[in-house]
Amino acid sequence: MPAFNAIINALELNPSIIVDLAEEFSPSRRHRRLHPDKWSALEHIAHLARVGSMLNVRLKQMLKHPDRAVVPYDPDRDDPEGLKTADWNESLSRYQWDRAEFVGILREVDPPTWERPVPHPEYVRYSIRLMARHAALHDLSHGYRIEELLSAGDA
Repeated sequence: MPAFNAIINALELNPSIIVDLAEEFSPSRRHRRLHPDKWSALEHIAHLARVGSMLNVRLKQMLKHPDRAVVPYDPDRDDPEGLKTADWNESLSRYQWDRAEFVGILREVDPPTWERPVPHPEYVRYSIRLMARHAALHDLSHGYRIEELLSAGDA
């Protein structure tokens, strides 16, 4: 199975990187945006928590109903005020909890199921492997943005 262990290990370890970043933010800096149209650290953390919950639902659906089309996730439909007002600690905990569940389920997936095509209206091909890899990269993308906010100091 291409990169199975690497993807699973990244998914398991990425929350530690995000939490390490989060621990460096004082409460007064969690809401700060560098640009009005860019997210704060809190918004990134809250988004990761929302996506984590969605991924678990999606994975369970893909395993139980592999012929059912995946419902696309559109972050623009999320309530932006909900991201801004989310609880920092609860969001971090939920992200870690949901990710542990996701990884636990993925570790039980057999090779044919890992690669089995699942219909998705936005992708030419989609599978559990592609979803898992996308999730691992998604974590790091948001982690990078959080790192930028941390590195910006008081600029």
